[in-house]
Amino acid sequence: MSKKIAEYFLAELISWEQSFDFYKEEIGNLGIQLEEIIQRNSIVDIAAKVEAHQILLNEMLDRFNKISVEIYKQKKQIQPISDIIADADLSIQIRSQQDDVRTMVQNAEKDYIDVKYFCYEFLSETLNK
Repeated sequence: MSKKIAEYFLAELISWEQSFDFYKEEIGNLGIQLEEIIQRNSIVDIAAKVEAHQILLNEMLDRFNKISVEIYKQKKQIQPISDIIADADLSIQIRSQQDDVRTMVQNAEKDYIDVKYFCYEFLSETLNK
């Protein structure tokens, strides 16, 4: 059973890595769109508004990068176990760390959705002026 749990934990970690890669690419694309707003607009104070959105995106990027480090550390602990484990239990520490990483990922994803749609709303409003 523990081998199956370790394999599940690894699959979960890999899925989070893939999601974060997608989010990072999406953040880069939003950053490009924000830069284009500055280049195309002569609206007063547009640069300050764009900068506020870019700061939010950068903070999310930093957060994803920090969590990615935690994901990497967890994978390094689980990988050898999933290869050799038989019926021995996964340590409580590994289970607890997996729960902690899961919570970090869930919170970051929830916050990212808000930041992303806040940027989309700004882009939409600005382009419709």
